[in-house]
Amino acid sequence: MARSIVCKVTPVASARRDISWCFQPIFVWLRILGIDLNPRNRKAISIYGFLMLLVGTWAQFENTSVIFWKLSLPQNDTHALNISTSNTNNWNIEVDFANHFCLMVFVSPTVFYVARNQWQLLWNLIVNFDSTYCQLDHNQLRKKLSIGVVTLLLEISSTLYALLVILPDFKRESSLRKFVTVFAFFAKILPISSLVWYCYVAWLSSLFYEAIQRDIDRTCEVNKEELQRWKCSLVLAGEVVNGINECFGLILLISVTHFVVDFIVHSFYLINNVSITSRFRMGIALADMLRKLTMFWFVTCIPTEILHKASSVANSLRKINCLGMDLRNQVSFLALDILQSLPRISALGYFDINFELLPKMIGTTLTYVIILYQFHWSEESDVNQST
Repeated sequence: MARSIVCKVTPVASARRDISWCFQPIFVWLRILGIDLNPRNRKAISIYGFLMLLVGTWAQFENTSVIFWKLSLPQNDTHALNISTSNTNNWNIEVDFANHFCLMVFVSPTVFYVARNQWQLLWNLIVNFDSTYCQLDHNQLRKKLSIGVVTLLLEISSTLYALLVILPDFKRESSLRKFVTVFAFFAKILPISSLVWYCYVAWLSSLFYEAIQRDIDRTCEVNKEELQRWKCSLVLAGEVVNGINECFGLILLISVTHFVVDFIVHSFYLINNVSITSRFRMGIALADMLRKLTMFWFVTCIPTEILHKASSVANSLRKINCLGMDLRNQVSFLALDILQSLPRISALGYFDINFELLPKMIGTTLTYVIILYQFHWSEESDVNQST
């Protein structure tokens, strides 16, 4: 009754301050990149998005093939890209480019497919929860979601710096090669944008569980109507998490793998070249690794937050007073059911996305960096003995 009175008093404000308004910045940004998430404009830019996808994929194939061709040339060739005589360094470079190629070529079509075929169902669930069980402050929500804009700006800045680094060699290329290189460099913004999009939706689902917990904590004595409302809300929140898995499972699988390989490769770069790299470039490289590590932390931390808040809902249910043994048993069964089927976000079912991935990634990185450095040190020893 109170909610209907508010709607009558402020109809304009409620129409504007909904969940769509909170997601408007990411909708607009992805639409610029050719991905339309607004259900009202499903066919508005489909041709533009398809062309962006084709050109981006072609640019990645072209740019990566040219790079691998230059890496295969002899050291004395004018077109050679071998910056080191060490095979370990060259392997590291090849893995680095192949890793970026896989991220951009596989994630971009997946994002396009999800936006066209799967996103609408997930968005309907989100809107349904927001309209039937809304306890969120949309103004505060939009301000907090603006953190994702900082991530995108940092990614664009990193791409511009990478282009500035290759600028001396870039000037000698043909106009077609310049276009392909620039487009290939900026194509990585779409996969990173899809991760920001995922973080928005996943964090919102954690707020849904938090809203349910607040409602339970405010209840002194539960009745059947309130219990039924909680059951429906929990089912809806669980369907949102399942929708996240269906939409972002493959994206997370490729992206998490990319982050791990990227962290290993660039850690070896830093350790191996620390003596020949200027302080400025070393600082930029460390800042870039910190940026990627922070992004990885957000990707893994938010699912852990969903898990904790769902567990808090079960704990709150155990504390409330019930009128009658039958109602108490229903509440206990509901709390037990939540704990037995906690919402989890996974990478296409291969592994769960949670905070435990961060120390695993650090441990894996240290292991492989040590192995790579042992190979590199063995090569240098063989060269010194032969001379």
